[in-house]
Amino acid sequence: FGTQLTAHGFKPWLESAKKGIDWYYWHRYRRLLSESMKLSRGVIGTIHDETERILGLLENPAVATSWQRRGMVVGHVQSGKTANYIGLVAKAADAGYKVIVVIAGVHNNLRNQTQVRVDEGFIGRDSARLLSRKADRCIGVGKYDATRRPVSFTNAVKDFDTRMATGRGLPLHSLSEPAVFVIKKNYNTLKHLTEWMQEHNGSSVARELPLLLI
Repeated sequence: FGTQLTAHGFKPWLESAKKGIDWYYWHRYRRLLSESMKLSRGVIGTIHDETERILGLLENPAVATSWQRRGMVVGHVQSGKTANYIGLVAKAADAGYKVIVVIAGVHNNLRNQTQVRVDEGFIGRDSARLLSRKADRCIGVGKYDATRRPVSFTNAVKDFDTRMATGRGLPLHSLSEPAVFVIKKNYNTLKHLTEWMQEHNGSSVARELPLLLI
């Protein structure tokens, strides 16, 4: 494990909340790591411990007042960072985070690759089919259990698009499962996403819906 620096005054919350959390998304992902990705029990245990520690340093999504926590996780190249943050996304969703935004590089190919990993490890469906008339297809964790599905507003071939997101007719407040956005690190994309959230979901959406930005 690495070393962590924590702001003064932060009150730990996860340990007391764990027993009341249904770890649905994490259990699916842990099964994928074991059965599909063939990771050892020790590696999966490390991912579990690290993601739990990071989740515990986020704010409790059940806190009713406005809050903001920022942090940075540093890892070596090809050290499993994507596998770790998808595990964090799964646990954050289980804990009550309602909006997940993943900023994945500055180029389309990297964003598309990241979307595929998120599809397999968290969403459980082939998001590329959202643009076609092909039948929906479960992939990754969706093959184990597809009774609950996060809602993706981006897909494996296209970044966030205001018209497409509006066309889905799904205000964030109405969703029973987390909303997911995998976008490029691009000023216009971020601007369009922010404006869309404010226009179609109310200016207070960021305060009322717990949001995890990676």
